Amino acid sequence: MSTVEPSCPKCGGKMRAGEVRISVLQSNPQGMMPFMQQGYLGSVIPPLSDEVPEKLYWEERTGEKKGTFFKRDETRKIAVSGFRCTLCGYVELYAKEK
Repeated sequence: MSTVEPSCPKCGGKMRAGEVRISVLQSNPQGMMPFMQQGYLGSVIPPLSDEVPEKLYWEERTGEKKGTFFKRDETRKIAVSGFRCTLCGYVELYAKEK
């Protein structure tokens, strides 16, 4: 089974599959008190926050209600992926369910 590589709708170049990721700063609790955990002489101070890559996702309401006592709209998350043209850089994004 072979997959057909799409061509760019703008310039006709070759498209490559990929994902969208966003870097989110997350606080690092171990970085708050480095001296208590590693000793205070000669220790390296760790950063106070770490960059964590998060995947982009599409969230939509399903139209169904969920919950026992308090009904709320049910939602589903779908991962976003896409293609990028190697010539002009054009990007197409898709939220395909598996």
